[in-house]
Amino acid sequence: MDQVKFLGCIYGGCTILNKRFTLSLLMCIGFTIMFSGINLTQRNRCLSLSHGEIDDPFIHLSSFLIGYIIIQLPAAWVTLKFSPLIWFGRSIFAHAILLFAVALLGSFGYVFLVVLKFFEGALSGIAFIVCHAAWKNWTPAAERSTLLTFALAGGYLGDFFGLVMSIFCASLPFWMFVCCIIGIFGIIWWLVWERTVYETPNKHPTISNEELNQIHPLIQDEIRPTEGVSCKEIILSIPFLVLVAVNILRAWNLRFLMYRKEDMIITSFIRFTSFPLSGYLADVLVRKTSLTITNVRKLFVIGVTLLEAVFFFTSMYHDHLNNANWLYWVSFLMQILYHVAISAVCVNAVDIAPSHAGVTAAIMNIIFHIIVSFGFKIEFYLHERDWTRLVDFISIVGHLIVGVLYGIYGTADPITVKG
Repeated sequence: MDQVKFLGCIYGGCTILNKRFTLSLLMCIGFTIMFSGINLTQRNRCLSLSHGEIDDPFIHLSSFLIGYIIIQLPAAWVTLKFSPLIWFGRSIFAHAILLFAVALLGSFGYVFLVVLKFFEGALSGIAFIVCHAAWKNWTPAAERSTLLTFALAGGYLGDFFGLVMSIFCASLPFWMFVCCIIGIFGIIWWLVWERTVYETPNKHPTISNEELNQIHPLIQDEIRPTEGVSCKEIILSIPFLVLVAVNILRAWNLRFLMYRKEDMIITSFIRFTSFPLSGYLADVLVRKTSLTITNVRKLFVIGVTLLEAVFFFTSMYHDHLNNANWLYWVSFLMQILYHVAISAVCVNAVDIAPSHAGVTAAIMNIIFHIIVSFGFKIEFYLHERDWTRLVDFISIVGHLIVGVLYGIYGTADPITVKG
């Protein structure tokens, strides 16, 4: 079955059941299980079954976010010292066990739930970071977009399933039962993961010689020049700093995309489809055209950045975006474009530091979530003072500046000791 062709994929040898695609598929399923549980226990309707109406979800949501953020750098350190793939499996398994605790103990009191959500945030933070670091031994640069974005898309798919399940929580016993079912799936997933996944291709006992010879020498040639680079050199490099600026724009723009309760299902669908498809498209462009990986990253990042600047310019003269007008429908297109750029930024963090991808992903993820968190309050403050147009103008200028900087300094080439 290892020779079943998958869309005539990269290098003529990517197959449906080859080991690197199996790894990506298992990561996708793991994230789906984890984020289904996270969103099921996060939605107010489900929580109200055990704690009454929760008017302000700030406490348990903040507990989750604090756990998620503070674990980022320790998780990045773990990826430099230990096997990322082992820790990814452990984080999903631990979350599966935690879901049983949420179902059984979360109803005892709101304080129990807040503590459990903190640990849930920490486990999801570990999974996110080690996922980025795990690919250094398994995917050449020209396949990275497809495999990494498909793996991470499980988080969006889990959001979708968790949202749907939370809508149909009709009683407390049913909510607890669903939590336990997701936990059981997580344990089963871990048993499969432990018997399927190996740290490097040359350690995999059942990998075909064709796949091993196809990817292992190429991967070694790509990561060898980056292994002697220090974290300090990466963090202070211009490509990384420019990528951080792009990531700040991604976080800021998330506040201005359309989110209405009646649109949540369709926006969730847009996320988990557009994110991996854009990753696959990036690799297709590299394979089928004369564009380099760097050129494709610039095409996605700069192209979306300029279109967002146009969107902000248009929104300056339309005060009622929530009304049924054409600009409201354009916002769904902006959702797609936003996740096209997000996929490029996520993969670019691995491009420039494949041996230290956990570090780059952790720093950018911390900045992203801090900007998103403050974005809520900033947006509310500015709307109260009717400064929205001024902010849109500043956003336009910022997009143009960052777009130019990324066009000059953005790269998909790894940072090496020689710079």
